[in-house]
Order: sequence, then structure tokens, then C-alpha cells
Amino acid sequence: MTRVKCKKCSAVFEQSVGGAVLAPHLGPFHYVNCPACKKRSWLNVYSSVKDPVTWPPQEKAFDQTASQLTEEELEQKRIEDSKYERS
Repeated sequence: MTRVKCKKCSAVFEQSVGGAVLAPHLGPFHYVNCPACKKRSWLNVYSSVKDPVTWPPQEKAFDQTASQLTEEELEQKRIEDSKYERS
């Protein structure tokens, strides 16, 4: 896996060379989809970027207030959070 940096959103993610082989390409540049911004761009998948990986974002720290909520409140919070999820 190589690290590539999206030219549009500057997110650094790992791209497997095997998955990029199926994408349209011109030499080392492959037309791949950025998982962060969902846009496609020509990226060099054979040269790895030295920047640290920024995608996927790290998991958030455990929410201390969640342990103090009742089951009803937890269900309401889950429903509220699910409204904003992308599928």
C-alpha cells in the first residue's frame, strides 16, 4: 500500500496498488477516487507521500456522558446521530 495525497482536499490515505491497477491510468498516474472528498483525480500511486495518514479520521475519545445517560436518552442520542450519517 502506498500513501497518496488528494490534490483537491489534501487528505492523505493509503491506496493499494492492486485496486489502482483497475482504474484508468497513464503511466504512474491513476484516476482514483478520494475516500475523504469522494472526488476523482490523477494521482501517482507508485510514489509514496511522507505525510502521516489523515484518512480515515481517528476514532473519537470515549464519551464520558454516555455512561451517565439512561437507556431512553441513549436511544434518542443514537437516533439523532443517525440522522446525520451518510450511507
